[in-house]
Amino acid sequence: MNKLLQKSFVAFAASVFLMACGDDDSSFDAPEKPKGDYCKVISEDPLVIEASEDGVYSKTSFDFKDSIVRETIKLNSSEAMELACSNYKSDPDYSSVVCEDNTVIAVGGEDFSYSDFEIFKQLIIDACDGFDGGSDKPSSSSIKSSSSSVKRSSSSQVQSSSSVQSSSSQGYSAVEITPISSSSKIEGEKVVASNADELDCPEEEPADLTGFDVAYEFSDPYDMGHDYVGKENAYLKSDVKAVSAECSAIVLDGTNGLYIPLSDVFKNKGFVFEVRFMPLQESSMGNIFVAEPPGSGKTGWQLRLDGDEVRFHYRDAEMSSSWNTSTVGEVTLNEWHVVRVKIFPAKSELSGVVFYSLNLSLDGSIRYASEFKADLSKLEFNLGIGYDSMNQSNHADRFFVGKIDYIRYGRITEDGL
Repeated sequence: MNKLLQKSFVAFAASVFLMACGDDDSSFDAPEKPKGDYCKVISEDPLVIEASEDGVYSKTSFDFKDSIVRETIKLNSSEAMELACSNYKSDPDYSSVVCEDNTVIAVGGEDFSYSDFEIFKQLIIDACDGFDGGSDKPSSSSIKSSSSSVKRSSSSQVQSSSSVQSSSSQGYSAVEITPISSSSKIEGEKVVASNADELDCPEEEPADLTGFDVAYEFSDPYDMGHDYVGKENAYLKSDVKAVSAECSAIVLDGTNGLYIPLSDVFKNKGFVFEVRFMPLQESSMGNIFVAEPPGSGKTGWQLRLDGDEVRFHYRDAEMSSSWNTSTVGEVTLNEWHVVRVKIFPAKSELSGVVFYSLNLSLDGSIRYASEFKADLSKLEFNLGIGYDSMNQSNHADRFFVGKIDYIRYGRITEDGL
C-alpha cells in the first residue's frame, strides 16, 4: 500500500497547500479571507485538517470504513477547487471523485489495512506540524495525542509530486507540492531483536564504508534496521514475526524480514551492493536483498537463494516483461559467503560511447561479467531484506532462512567518465 499512501498524500498536499499568484482576492468566494498561513489538526478521530496558504483556505477530513479511505476537501475558492479536483481525477488510484460546491470528495480505489491508515494519518499530522507558514502559524504539537501513540511498525516515504499545472487564465502558476522534502520519512519504531536483552556483544572496530550510501551492519540488537551511512533505515512490518540477532548479524527464520522504504538513493542505473550471509537451509526462492515489485510489468531486481545457488534476477519493464537471471554461484550451508553485485558505466576509448557492465562476485572471485543493457533505476516499490516486503499472496514462500552480517549499497554515476 506504500504507493497509494504516497499518492494519497500528494493529492492531499495539492488540495491544502495550493499557491495563489498575486494579491488579487477577487477570485475567492469566501466572504472573508483567512489571516496568515498555517496548518492545524482540528481532530484526530476522524482526522480533520484545516489549512490556509496565500489566501486559499481548506478543510480536509479523512474517513476510513471497510478498508476504503474517503477524503472530503472543502475550499474557499472555486478555482482552487477546480485545480484540486483535476489533480485527484488524474490519479488512477482513486475509484471515484466528485467535485461540486467548492468541495472535492475522493474515494480510494485500493484497500487500506488499519495499520496503513494509521501510518497515513500520522504522515498528514507530521506534515501539518512541520508546515512553515511563518510567525502566524499556530503550533500543532499539543494536538498529537491518539495518532502519535499508535505503534507504527512501518514507515512511508513522502516523495515530491510533479508540478501541479493550471493555466494563467485561472490566476495560478505551476506549483511543486513539497510539504516534506523528498528525503524525509515518517520514522517507524526501531527494530529491536527478540533476544536483544540476552546478548552481550563486544564493541567492534567500525567498518570502512567508503563508497557506500547505505549500510545495514546489524550491530545493534536494539536497532537492527539502522543505516550506518545514510538515512535509509529498515523496519519491521506488523504482519511478520520479530527478528532475532547474534552479535553483528540478523537471524531470519523463514517467517520474518525487514523492509526499506523506497527513496531516490536506490533509483540508479549504476550501483553496487555487497551482502555477507550464511544460509541455514536451501530455499526455492529465498529473497536475500530485493527490490521486487508486485505483479508483472514492473522494473526490479532480486538477490536470491534458489536451491543451493545464489542468483541475481532483474527486469527492465521497458525492455521485457520477463525476469532475466544470472547465476552468481553455488554456496554451502552454515558457512559465511559474500556476494557483490556491480552495475557500472564505462566509456569506449574508440567511440566515446558510454556502456554498462554487470559483474557478479562470490567470495572475492568474479563469477559473471557481461555487458548490461537494462536500466534498473525505475523502481516504484519498497525494498526487502530476507523476504518479499510487498507481501504478495503468492509469495508466501519467498523467505530467506539464515543470517546476514551486513548489506551495503552504493550509487555509481557516469560523472568523471
